[in-house]
Amino acid sequence: MAAGLFDMVDGEGRTVRIRHAVVEDAAAILLHLTAAGAETDFLTFGAEGPGFTLADEQESLRLAAASDNRFWILAERDGLVVGNLTFFGGTRPRLRHVGEFGISVLREAWGLGLGRRMLEMLIDWARRGGIIRKINLGVAPSNARAIALYESLGFVVEGRVSRTVLVNGLLDDTVLMGLPIDPA
Repeated sequence: MAAGLFDMVDGEGRTVRIRHAVVEDAAAILLHLTAAGAETDFLTFGAEGPGFTLADEQESLRLAAASDNRFWILAERDGLVVGNLTFFGGTRPRLRHVGEFGISVLREAWGLGLGRRMLEMLIDWARRGGIIRKINLGVAPSNARAIALYESLGFVVEGRVSRTVLVNGLLDDTVLMGLPIDPA
């Protein structure tokens, strides 16, 4: 297991380690995303997974590791990825200060505070790095628990886009939220 950025003990006495994702994690991350997609309707994919090949995921991890405006962490327990957070800043000079994150936590790890902790780590990284000036996200309007978490960390609702996601034959909107970042 790679060195952790943050270790915690869950309610059963097992260690959950949050660490930077590396290229060798690609297969485990894809398994995690497929499992997470099967457990919730709040991701942009379902049980079919995110639609990335192993090579796609490896390349994305390589690019993230080589970039100063990308951040990718995962949480693992007993060798299993139970949480994943990615943030990708823009690739153009006028957009590299802003980006969007995605986050997923397996149901078995809900309620441990992993989502909050991973987001706090993203925000801290952005403040310390001096490059990122804005973190954006999109969230389903019915995902009240996630919206409350984001608001508790300072994110504000900036808009709503209608009919963006099709889940079980029903169209849903996306609430756009953002967090301005002032360097530390």
